[in-house]
Formats: sequence, C-alpha cells, structure tokens
Amino acid sequence: MRDSIQQTLRQLERMPDRTPNPATQAAEPPKPPAPPPIAAMDLAGWAGEDFNRKREVLQAAIETARGRARVEAQIALVRFLLARAMDEEGRAALETAGSLSPAPDQRYALRILGDAFRALDREDAPDDNLFVQLPAGAMPDHNVWRSAALAPTRWAAAKEGLPIALRRLLDYPADLRSRLLTTLAAAADEAGDSAALNLIVLEMITVDSAGMTDGRLDYFRGRLAELKATPDAALERYDAAAALRRGPFARRAEVRAIELRRGLGRLDEDGAIKALEALRFAWRGDDVETDALAALGGAYARSGRTDAALDIFGLLGRRFGATARGRDALTAGRSLLAAVLDRLEQSPPGGLYALALQARHGRLVTLADTADGRLRRRLAGLLLRDGYGVEATRILHALTERATGPRRAELGATLARALIDGGREGEALDVLARTGGAGLEPELAERRALLRADALLGDGDTVRALDALRGLGGAEAARLRAQGLFAAGEWRAARTAFAELAAELKATGAEPTADDLALQGLSAYLAGDADATRGFGDAERARLAGTRWAGLLDAFAPPPADGPLRAESVERDLAAASALDRLARGWRGPH
Repeated sequence: MRDSIQQTLRQLERMPDRTPNPATQAAEPPKPPAPPPIAAMDLAGWAGEDFNRKREVLQAAIETARGRARVEAQIALVRFLLARAMDEEGRAALETAGSLSPAPDQRYALRILGDAFRALDREDAPDDNLFVQLPAGAMPDHNVWRSAALAPTRWAAAKEGLPIALRRLLDYPADLRSRLLTTLAAAADEAGDSAALNLIVLEMITVDSAGMTDGRLDYFRGRLAELKATPDAALERYDAAAALRRGPFARRAEVRAIELRRGLGRLDEDGAIKALEALRFAWRGDDVETDALAALGGAYARSGRTDAALDIFGLLGRRFGATARGRDALTAGRSLLAAVLDRLEQSPPGGLYALALQARHGRLVTLADTADGRLRRRLAGLLLRDGYGVEATRILHALTERATGPRRAELGATLARALIDGGREGEALDVLARTGGAGLEPELAERRALLRADALLGDGDTVRALDALRGLGGAEAARLRAQGLFAAGEWRAARTAFAELAAELKATGAEPTADDLALQGLSAYLAGDADATRGFGDAERARLAGTRWAGLLDAFAPPPADGPLRAESVERDLAAASALDRLARGWRGPH
C-alpha cells in the first residue's frame, strides 16, 4: 500500500500544472482626449477698422467659397460679430455655420465662439462653458471670458482672474470692452465688492464707445460711492446720469436716487411712491421698467399696502417672465418678494396675505427664488405661523425633494417639525427616514433624533420613542422622556421626570411650560402622592391661570365633606381629561 501511494505521488508530480490562470481583467475603456487649450484671440483684428468694409469682405468670401473654406469664411464672420459685440447676429451666424457640416476642428472653434456669446449674454448656468471647464492658467483671453461667464452667478470664482482680464481688456474693441466691463461691474456691485468695482470703474473711464454715453459710468460711480458710504457723492453721480434722460442706466440712476433719498430721510414714503409711480408710467415698455416696478412694489410693502405690492409682483412675472428681460424681471421680483416677506413677518399672526401670496403667485415665487430656496422657506414659515400647515408642507416637500446632502437633511427636519405640529406623525417619520444620511453635524443629527422621538410618541409608539431618546441630553429630550413615561402610565417615574425637567430649566434661567407643570401635577395625583399634589397646587396656581389647564387645580382639591362632589367623579373627570389630552397632542404651547 505504501508503494502504491508513493507511485501515485510521483505521477502527480510529473503531471503538468493545471492551475487556472487568473481571469484577465477587462480593459478599461479609453478616456476621451482632453480638449485642446483655447488659443489667443485677435479680437482687434477680427473687428477691423471699418465696420461696413470689413463686413462686405467677409460676406463676399462666404459667397465665393466652397466646402471647408466656406465654413472657415462663416467662422470669420462669427468672429467679426463677436468682436463687435453683436450677439443676436452672432448667434444667427453660428447656426448657419453649424448647418454647413463643419470638420471636428471647426466644430471646436464654433463651440468656443458660442460659449463666448453665452458669456456675453450673461448666462445663468456656465458650468458647461469651455472657458469655465478648462484651466485658464495665464492665458489672457481665457481669463477674460472665464470671468465674464462666471461673474453673474459666481463672483468669487470670477474675481480670481480679474487682474489679468482687466489688463487684456485694454486691447479689446471699444464696444465689446464696454459690454464686458458692464457685466463685470454689475456683478461686483451685486456682490458688494467695492475694491473690484473701483478697478472696473477706473477702466470704464478710459473706454471711448457709444455704449458709455448712456449714463452707465456715472451710475456705477454712484454705486461705488454708496458702497463706500458716501451718499452725497452717490446722489451727485446719480443725478448726472439721470440728466441724460435716455438709456436704461440713466433711468436706473433716477430710481436709485429716489430710493437713496428715501433711505436718507430726504423723501418720505408717500413722496417716493408718487415719484416711482410717475416713472412707472413714463417708462412703460422701457428696459428699466422692471427696476421701477420693483422699487414701487417695495415702497408699497413698506407702507403697508401689501395688496398693491402683491399685484406688482404678479405683474413682473406675468408681463416679463417669458420675455428677453425675464431674468432681470425675476431678479427685480426677488427683491420685491423679500420686501413683502419682511412686511409680513412684522405683521401679527393670523393674516391672509401669506396664503394669498402662495395661492395667487406660487409659481412666480418659485421662479424668483434663489437656488437655495431661502424665500420659499420664509414663506413656508409664515404660512405655518398663520395656521396654513397644508400649504407650508407642500412648499417644504418640494424644497426637500430637490435638495441633496446636509441641506436635504436640514429641510427634512424642518418639514418633519411642521408635520408633527399638524398631527401627521406617520408622515414625519417617513420624511426623516428618507432624508437622513451619514456625516451630519452633531447638532443636526441630535435635532433629527429628537424629532423622531417626538413623532413616535405622537404616533402612540411609546416604547420606541423612549428607546430613541437613549443617550440624548438637554431639556427637550428630558421633556419628551417625561411625556413618554406619562403616556405609558408610569406615573411615579413621570412625576420624577417632570420635576427634574423643571429643575433643569430653572437652573438655566428658563421656565417650564404650562403643559409641563400640568402633566407633573397629573402624574403626582395619579401616583397617589397627595402631598406632592397639594404642594403643586399651592406653588403653580398662578402659572396655570389663563391656560387650558386653569381648572386643573380645582379638580385636585378634595371635595367638601358635605358637598356634591365625590372622589370617584373627580377621578372620572381626570381620566377623561387625560384621554382628551392625548387626542390633542398637536396643540402646543399655552393657550
């Protein structure tokens, strides 16, 4: 047997190795080559010295050329129109060039020119713009167009290449230079960047262009003076621009002068409204009408004429929202909407204006709001304050579904709070489950845990609610824990928990709510602690006066020996009150 085993082993040693080869890994798909860098632009040469003659030469070249040369001739025309800042004609020429079957390198050149026209037109979403996607380095023209593309929406990023861009702009044709400097100046003004605006204004002074004779230089110098807190100098510049009586910047200066004089107390609210109403009708159909309407609506809101302010807001969206001036109208509408919300937040609760704003102009509010939904959140808060929980939760639902990351978790917490207060604890639990995530800030994570415990408690799941509160500290966690023990019928533990909550609140300078005190007294009574019940009544009677618990202390008092009350009837009343209290858990705070 030993010989047989040894022979088998020798045969196995002589056999070839049949170990399977490791599976060859699938080859990764080749990455597409990176786009070539954007070459320098000869904008002065593209524009030419004589507009009519240059254009005739370019048109003649297009008519005589064929094939690839015809596309090159069309690209030359597009470059000419870009250098002359003729954006509408340039976009039409781009479409014509794209229909001539350009080669790949020609398509790339057209893509660059198209992105330049998009930057010239102040596009809202520049992330797919080649000037934004590709690193600019020290390429002067690339920095110019990158800053122009980013300026309207991301000024901090646009500002990075501003020194290179301003030096390069000195060599650009006057009309194009004027357009680009205006875009940069408007962005710096909106961001409140006085240092950058000062540099841009200094270069605007050197521009010799018809585009600079419409008051824009004086307007931006006035804005710069405002940023430097010199209102008298600003008014001087605004008045100089307004004296031209033509062009959007002259009229914007007039609007801004009215607003500034009102802010300085040199013009009362009624006077400002009369002046703005005159401008509104004098400039009907003008490019600046959106600014005049927004300023007029803001004046209406400040003076308490909320109906008129809402009408102006609706007019901005309906009349201009679908036009070429839609973006400016919505920007103006955003400032007006903020003024209306400021006014509503100062008004007493219970009004109808917040509901009217959402019902009549909800779509326009969405269009005018910023990407982070700040204005819609304020409107939802007003609706909740005034008792319109359904409309508020609709807004918060929409904001939550579109949000991502920590912001989604925060919005989910806000929505869950609104749902719990509305007695919709099951929906709140679902929202908290769908909007959670790892890596949240400790404060936000604790807030969401407390909301989950509150929702479980309101949904009748006392055991899971108490389990969710494990490890959580603070007054809110102590309050929920005490309420959970009360709901579970643990009267002695609940009495102790409410007493500890009251002590903790008083140690921090706060006071327990009427609900806290009443439930503490009920727990003591139901636990059979007559001394604690008697002491509670003597100490806290004044605190419960005027709330829904005002009659509780009378129920605690023992019936007179010869009176009509019996202990059994009082116990039945207290049991009924406890049951009703559980049904009314959505009723928060003293009433």
